[in-house]
Amino acid sequence: MRVDPGPPANRSGPTAVAGLMKPNEQHIAEPGLVVLNITGGDEDTVRAVMAALEERWATSGVGPVRRDPGEPGVRARIYADVLRPGREAP
Repeated sequence: MRVDPGPPANRSGPTAVAGLMKPNEQHIAEPGLVVLNITGGDEDTVRAVMAALEERWATSGVGPVRRDPGEPGVRARIYADVLRPGREAP
C-alpha cells in the first residue's frame, strides 16, 4: 500500500498562502520592494513586528491582523521599501 502524505498539516498546498492573495506585480516591480507575510501566536506580537519594521523601513503601515479558521496563530501582510528609511532612521 502506497500512502501519499500530501502537504504538511500546517500547509494548504505547495503554492497557497492561507488567507492571503498573491502579491501584485506592482508591489515588487522595483529593487527594494518586498511583501512580507507575518504569522505569530497572537495579535499583539504580529502588530509589534509590523511596528518594528515600520521604524526601520518605509512600509504600508500596521495593517489588519487575521485569524484563519482551522489555522494556528494570526496573520498579517506588510509591504516595504527596504531602500527607504522608516520613521526612526537618522
